[in-house]
Amino acid sequence: MASKSFFEFFGRLFSRKQIREINNHLGAAGVDLPAEAFAGYFLLNVVVLTLILAVAVFFIPSLNDQIVSFVKFFAPLDNIAINVIVFLAIVFVVYFALYSIVSALLVVKAEARRKAIESALPDFLMLVAANIKAGMTLDQAMWYAAKPEFGLLSTEVKSIIKRAFSGESLYNALDELSMRFDSKIFQRTVSLIKQASSTGGEIAEVLERTSQDARDSYIIKKEISSSLIIYEIFVLFAAVVGTPFLFAVSTKLISVLERAATYMPEAKSSVSQFSFLQSFAPVVTAQQFFWFSVATLIVTSVFSSFIIGIIRAGSKTEGLKYIPFVLGLSYVVLILVSSLLDQFFVTLT
Repeated sequence: MASKSFFEFFGRLFSRKQIREINNHLGAAGVDLPAEAFAGYFLLNVVVLTLILAVAVFFIPSLNDQIVSFVKFFAPLDNIAINVIVFLAIVFVVYFALYSIVSALLVVKAEARRKAIESALPDFLMLVAANIKAGMTLDQAMWYAAKPEFGLLSTEVKSIIKRAFSGESLYNALDELSMRFDSKIFQRTVSLIKQASSTGGEIAEVLERTSQDARDSYIIKKEISSSLIIYEIFVLFAAVVGTPFLFAVSTKLISVLERAATYMPEAKSSVSQFSFLQSFAPVVTAQQFFWFSVATLIVTSVFSSFIIGIIRAGSKTEGLKYIPFVLGLSYVVLILVSSLLDQFFVTLT
């Protein structure tokens, strides 16, 4: 309790709107932690990582000299101003990087929960409808329908219905249950159940039709994903094999042209026989193009993963979990092809 209240103290530095948004994301991801405590823990991690990087940058002479010379290349400032700019840049980079990682993990976990509940929802609704036809009330029907084979859905339903049994309003419990999942299908289902219950409609019939609609929607998504598998393979091949292969070949070509340019005699006039050949000298170095390739592969891997997520599940956030694999494989291909080309040209010389 003491540690939780300690983190909550720092979490209060965030606005109430931000705390509500964090609470919604935590609920969708199934993280049972107060939003203020989570925000405070995040903030302290940012501070600790910032201090570690700042100590490494300012107290390692070689690294500090490189950073200072790099900043002075763009803006001739004194060392104090440069140190302030570097520290602010460290704070921004650490906050943005940690925020991106935490957000990606929460989104991936929320997507996994959404898929789990949407796959079990049709059978669960059919069982609830059967229990209502047998004479049970809605809360009892949901309680007895929460079988272990429904997994996550069963666990969440039982935890919410317990509160309804203890005296809390069933409508409030259903609202909280719908907020525990980032699923439009499930939220619409809860809304239909509440409307049918409040208006005295046939809840069992509503649940049966909703179950059939949810099953049809799930089957259609699977069929669409299967029909687009060829596009997924094409995007994956282009990001993992095609792009790094072309970058490796281009880097080696620039390196060869650089080496050839050093052996060309200087052209003493514009009409020299070597002036035409010197026009082929590369404008950028092989090292510069290599780092450009590394940065470009990051962008390509991110967008390719988003496209794959849209093809497979209809949601770009589903592609977040593919980014590490696509990025890692693309770098492996880049390094492997570069090594093979180096060995090939070594044998020719």
